[in-house]
Amino acid sequence: MRIDKKKVDTLCSMSDERLWGAVKFFAGTLGADLSKKRVKPGEIDRLRRTLRALTDDDLARINRLTDVWKYGR
Repeated sequence: MRIDKKKVDTLCSMSDERLWGAVKFFAGTLGADLSKKRVKPGEIDRLRRTLRALTDDDLARINRLTDVWKYGR
């Protein structure tokens, strides 16, 4: 899945529970298991701030790294 500003905005508008569920889902598609990870108070807010601060260059790099991790290219 490619991530862009529209998807970031959608993620940021989700409830805390739905956002954390989306993070676990995306991590799972890349082979990471976050099912036992518990988020502490404030971590979801920090995650939202970080997501909102992503630039187009950041998103492009994330997509390239995801391709390398998932497809080896």
